Amino acid sequence: MSNKNIIVVGGTGLIGNSVLGYLSKKKPKIFALTRNKIPNKPENVEEVFFDFDTLESINEIKDWDHIYICLGRKLKVWELIYIRKKDRENHLKIEHDYIISILKKGKSLGANKISLISAVGANSKSSNFYLKTKGLLEESIKLLDYDCVNILRPSHIITNKPLNRSGLLVFLIDFISKISNSILIGSSRKYRGIELEKISKFMAEKNSKGLNTFYYDDFIL
Repeated sequence: MSNKNIIVVGGTGLIGNSVLGYLSKKKPKIFALTRNKIPNKPENVEEVFFDFDTLESINEIKDWDHIYICLGRKLKVWELIYIRKKDRENHLKIEHDYIISILKKGKSLGANKISLISAVGANSKSSNFYLKTKGLLEESIKLLDYDCVNILRPSHIITNKPLNRSGLLVFLIDFISKISNSILIGSSRKYRGIELEKISKFMAEKNSKGLNTFYYDDFIL
């Protein structure tokens, strides 16, 4: 078993927290880079509190191996369609600049594998700023020359939370996504909603060499 260290970034978020849970079942120890306490943290996960702008404390972790990126700016639902111009600089900083800084630092500390949550439709030339940022991030990552890059491009992630925990809007989007999945066929299958548990498990278990991009059909195998 490799003695190199597994790193998770974004463990306080919905996807990151779920990925941590799956990783903790197969890895003896995991380092979670975070600014805040992680809810429901497994015992074999060590929190490393750090400042995204300085990255100083992460120098204490030696021999990096696989970095799992689940970091993202907390979005309002409508921002998936339109992000206001005044919010775009901060969005790009969190969803691109911070991630690339961490990956560059990780490379210098030995990391050679990346798994990343992106989005279906990611494109650096998109007029949708959310998808444009995802596309820019993917392009920047490809320039870092990691041995293994797993890019996950889900559509809507279905939480399956009850109404009293998800809120009406998210609950309705989950419901509509489940209904519409049956009519998204052929090349449109990649736009199907995917359950949180399925994509989290896939991310935790996938360890392919080279540059790989995964969609809905990959997550359900």
